[in-house]
Amino acid sequence: MNQQSDTFHKIKSEKLKQTKSVSLSEGETKAALDRFTRFLQGIGSAEFIEKEVANVYAKEAYLNDTLKSLYNREEIKEHFLKTSETMTTYSVEIEDIASTDQGHYVRWTMKFSAPKLASGKEIESIGMSYVVFDQDGKAVLHQDYWDSVSGMFEHVPVIGGGIRMIKKRL
Repeated sequence: MNQQSDTFHKIKSEKLKQTKSVSLSEGETKAALDRFTRFLQGIGSAEFIEKEVANVYAKEAYLNDTLKSLYNREEIKEHFLKTSETMTTYSVEIEDIASTDQGHYVRWTMKFSAPKLASGKEIESIGMSYVVFDQDGKAVLHQDYWDSVSGMFEHVPVIGGGIRMIKKRL
């Protein structure tokens, strides 16, 4: 396994132990998922991030968005603020949500544009977020699964051409 995978499995195990006795009601779970999905949809706005991050993430939350790992709410907030600054457009459509006794899976389609990617043209990416909530209905674990190559790196000048060439040869 790689370090990212090792870290995820270790933190997932810790967070599931911490939340094992957590039993949110159906209404509390729905409210937590609503806050989480609204947050995903609002990442394009720095003002929204500043206002809502503490309502969505626990202080010691872990987030891995496939590009980097973040280990607390402040790092998560700074990451999303930096992300929102780079985009000129952003939207997320929630496709569906599935729940298990170990967390929730939120499937989404993200569309965004950024001047430094794809000459500012809109990029579409599909993905899924795995989230675990604490007793307060705040995310303690958030792991994203999405194709960062097609969803982003393929659109980076110079690197993108190399990636597209490799994909053609596969």
